[in-house]
This record gives sequence, C-alpha cells and structure tokens, in this order.
Amino acid sequence: MRRPLLALLALALSGCGGESAVAPVPGAAGDVREVVAHLERTHPEPFHGVSRARFREAADALAARAPELDAAALLVELMRLGALPGARDGHTGIFPLDAHRRPLHLLPLRLYRFPAGWFVVAAVRRDELVGAKVVEIGGEPVAAVARRVAPLVPADNAWSRRARISQWLVVVEVLRGLGLEPEVELELDGRRSTYALEPLPAPRWAEAFPDIFHPMVPQGLPRRDSPAYLARREEPWWTASLAGGRVAYGALNVTLGGVDELARELEELASRPRVERIVLDLRHNPGGNNFTYPVLLEVLRRAAERLELVVLIGRTTFSAAANLIAELERTTDARFVGEPSGGSPNLYGDPAATTLPASGWTFHAATIHWVKSRPGDPRLALEPDVHVPLTAADFFAGRDPVLEHVLQPG
Repeated sequence: MRRPLLALLALALSGCGGESAVAPVPGAAGDVREVVAHLERTHPEPFHGVSRARFREAADALAARAPELDAAALLVELMRLGALPGARDGHTGIFPLDAHRRPLHLLPLRLYRFPAGWFVVAAVRRDELVGAKVVEIGGEPVAAVARRVAPLVPADNAWSRRARISQWLVVVEVLRGLGLEPEVELELDGRRSTYALEPLPAPRWAEAFPDIFHPMVPQGLPRRDSPAYLARREEPWWTASLAGGRVAYGALNVTLGGVDELARELEELASRPRVERIVLDLRHNPGGNNFTYPVLLEVLRRAAERLELVVLIGRTTFSAAANLIAELERTTDARFVGEPSGGSPNLYGDPAATTLPASGWTFHAATIHWVKSRPGDPRLALEPDVHVPLTAADFFAGRDPVLEHVLQPG
C-alpha cells in the first residue's frame, strides 16, 4: 500500500535543521543580493546575454517578493535569476546535485528525452518502471512542465538544456515551487498509471545514479550492459580496434588525468597498417580541464593528415570537451557525427561558487570566457556533419546507431 502523498511530501520537503520547503526563508532578500554581487564580481562578462538594467530589475523585484515566498518558490525564482545570463553560460546558476547546505530532494527516477518523448532510463528500487514513457508530471503534460522548467536551467544552448531538464523535472522542490505535486504519470506496456514516489535526498540520488564528473554536468544516459559505449561510460577513457582493424577507436568520457595515456594508445592503434579511420567518442564527456588535452589534440592533428578523423558528439559534450571539438573543427578536417554539442564553440566556464547566506544553496558564476573557435563565432552549438538520432527503441535494445553509422564501409 502506498504511503499517503502528504506524508511523503512532509518527508521529502524537510530541509537541513528541520526547516521546511513550504515555509519562508528568513533573510531571503539577502540571497538575491548575493547572487547579484557574486555574478558582478566574478563573471568576466555578466551581461553578455541580458542587459544590466533587465537583470537588476528582475533582481530588485525578486528581493522585494522574497520574504513572502516559501523555500520552494524562492529556489525556483533564484534559479530563474541565476540562469538569466543566457546562452554560452551553462556554468552559471544553481544546480540540484551541488553540495548545498540545504540539500534538495529528487524523485527516484532518471529521465532522458528521446525523439519520441521523455522516458525512464533508470530508477531506484523500481526497476519495473524502466522503459516507461513519461506522460504527465504534477497533472500537466510533461512537455508543458519542461517548458516551465526551462528558464530555471543554466545551459550553453538548447541541447545542454535538453540534457539537464531531465534532472530538474524530478526535483521535488522545483516542482513544488512551480505549484505542481511531485507525482508522475507513466505509460508502460500501453497502460497508464500515476505514481507518488518517495523522494531521495540529492546525495543519495547522485550515489544511485553515478556520473563520472561533478554535479554541474549535463545529464546523460546511464550505464547499461550494452552497447559498449554505455557499458564503459564510467571509465575515464578506453580504446578499441574495430571493424576488423580498419578503425582505431578511443572514448574520452572526462577531460581530466589520463588523456595523455589515451593519446598514446590511440596513436599506436592508428599506426597499424590496416587502419583507415580514427574515431574519437566524446558523447559522454561533460568537460574537465582544458590543459589536459593538448597531447591528444596534437596526436589527432597528425593522424588526420593521413586518416579520416571522425568525432562523435552529443548533448553531454560540454565545457572542456566542447573546447576540444572547437579546436578540432578549427585545425583539422574532422567529420562530426551524432547530435549537436551541449557546449558552445566559445563559452563561459571555470565557475566559482558562493553559498547563499539565508537558504544555504550554492550559486556558481563563470570566471573565464574561453574562445577556442574563431572570435565572435555566433554559433551556440557545433552541429554534426551527420545527425544520427538515438531513439528510445535503440537505447532499450542496446543498439548504438551513431557508431554503427561510422563503422559502415566507405
């Protein structure tokens, strides 16, 4: 028998120190002022996507309302304010899985948007829900809820926002702050049912759905037993010889230590006599450190002089990984396959954090404008030369249509 929804909400919405998300936050206006101050003292160009006047007007209006808002509504409005800097600024804002002094709570589901809609791709202690299509959240169509959530989500472009919304949609406080009950209607095997699921504190949710990097990354696909790029998605990097030795393949899932080792292995594979093509897979790579990839970049540049270079990208290709593909596009004849990148060719990154004094939530602001494409590049994403969508049927059947396309002869 399900626990009553109100009892679940009482459990889910309790904050640190017994504070409730349905009560006002004393001193809330101070949080608004700290968001403004931190952005202006930290960000190299805080008003690149919004005018100073509009930002200040929004902040002043929120500061005036803040004392009357309950904690959930305050969170929503602080997220909205923090995301105002706009495109190319996916490192600036408030992120659900951050180490907040007042942790948030999430429904025990991991969602992903495929061409046919939103699906449950993983669940905590509810494996029977994996594969279900999300129909409604809080009694509203999921697409309508996603449109309401979108202005709260920091993103470089529409693709990193698409990736991240999957997480924001299951944050209990976000749903409550938008006036929605944290319940989901799912369609599975042609039948629809509504579920009021017991939420998890954000640290437990993150532990249940591990990702290879920090909590600010765009939400990607979870690990599965197949295909290989999902089975090995939690490894920093790995290589393989594919297509009967014709393809030297390397997956770089995070741009941190070990990139030089990947470069050496990929260079050795690419030097073999039968190799015709080198493939770098960055579909799971949310970034890391720009200063770790120069050796790999040089290996790929040399290899591209005699081999076809193909780079696999997608909505989770972000931050330092987006910088890497911008440099590859600028300096090689690489062919890009998959989805548009989640990161912009030129972007704002390397965020610095501040703890908001009243609520205890953490707000980040970018500190560097990275220009790895040409200066003034107007693009928000790197579009693939060949767009290969991943369908829900592909994912749940363990198929990898992107790599299958690349491995075709010719």
